[in-house]
Amino acid sequence: MTTATRTPAATARRLKDRRLIAWLMGEALSQFGDQFFIVALAVSAVESGGAVGAGLILAVSALPKVGLLLFGGSLVDRIGPRRLMLGSDLARLVLMGSLAAYATTANPDIWTLGLIACLFGALDAVFEPAANTLPVHIVAEDQLVRLQGLRTTFDRAATIVGGPVGGLIAGFAGVPFSFTVNAATFGISAAVLWWLRIPDPPSDSGQANSLWRDTSAGLKYALRHPLLRSALLLIATLEFSLTGAVNVGVPLIAEQRDWGPFGIGLVNSAFGAGAILGPLSMVLFNNRVRRAGPLVLGAAVLGTACFGIIGTTDLLPVAAAVAAGLGLTIGFLAAIVIPLIQRSSDPAYLGRVVSLLALALSGLTPLSMALTGVAVGYLGAPATMAVCAALAGLASLAALTVPVLRQATL
Repeated sequence: MTTATRTPAATARRLKDRRLIAWLMGEALSQFGDQFFIVALAVSAVESGGAVGAGLILAVSALPKVGLLLFGGSLVDRIGPRRLMLGSDLARLVLMGSLAAYATTANPDIWTLGLIACLFGALDAVFEPAANTLPVHIVAEDQLVRLQGLRTTFDRAATIVGGPVGGLIAGFAGVPFSFTVNAATFGISAAVLWWLRIPDPPSDSGQANSLWRDTSAGLKYALRHPLLRSALLLIATLEFSLTGAVNVGVPLIAEQRDWGPFGIGLVNSAFGAGAILGPLSMVLFNNRVRRAGPLVLGAAVLGTACFGIIGTTDLLPVAAAVAAGLGLTIGFLAAIVIPLIQRSSDPAYLGRVVSLLALALSGLTPLSMALTGVAVGYLGAPATMAVCAALAGLASLAALTVPVLRQATL
């Protein structure tokens, strides 16, 4: 196993470095383009297989990423993040370009779309842990929080704006054009990564351990590390509790309370605005943050309380205000937890640890949404929201009892 080292402060880039800013913008642009792909994929799937086919394609597309994330983290620790990110961007450029060319001549059938979605998810499983490892090689430790705040702010803004714009483009310019735009964003992302020019750790061709053994070793390392174990379990439980309820429960509650489409849009917009302001606050006030543990735990408790209020209030302005608070705390948590995990991990295991973080953040989403839908059918939306809030609250209270998490510093 290649031994990773942290970037020395003397050679680390400052946040004003134009190459670093270009990478941040390129990553956000790629996230923006991904929304075009998601919308265009759904439109193509509906045309080829109806609503059931579209749901099946979108569900299947998440499976390769979830199944391969841990192995992607092992590859990051072996090969280095920049090489893998470049390879993933170039592969997705070819994939999207080929799909765009094919879609100009014929409507892609459901099997073609499923294959493309699976390949896209597999490449994401390599890219995501690499992207969350790269900052350690770019900036000094005391700049990690601000860098993550900027990344989260840009990425969330790109995701929020990209969805509606992607829908308009698919409707007016057509699905092939949407695929072409996504392909172009991968080309730009690869170009700025190449321009970034940071040294990658040398790959070791005489690797003694298998990829499976390295992955297992990374899992054991994270589970035996008190701080990493506690932070990962907290994040996984919060995501599992809240993701399904926000995406399934909130629209149903809005319908039951006659808030209408405007109400759903207002609550979602408020949540998105808070999700942008949360990480942005860490960019502005990073120098005043030293005790990460109390901030993480406090944000978890506050987010749980906000979510509980959304499930009980009948007033749309209150629900919108509380949704903004929930988005603020979730964005704030992301900007704190990721740098905390980056700084607390042994550099040799960092890729595998952040792959576990990615799994905690998104791996349980399909199960959460499915179980939330079942629970709503049996309990109703308000009761389901209450159960989800209670589960998140219990996880937050349990985390308060972990001394190493309470005392964590940045």
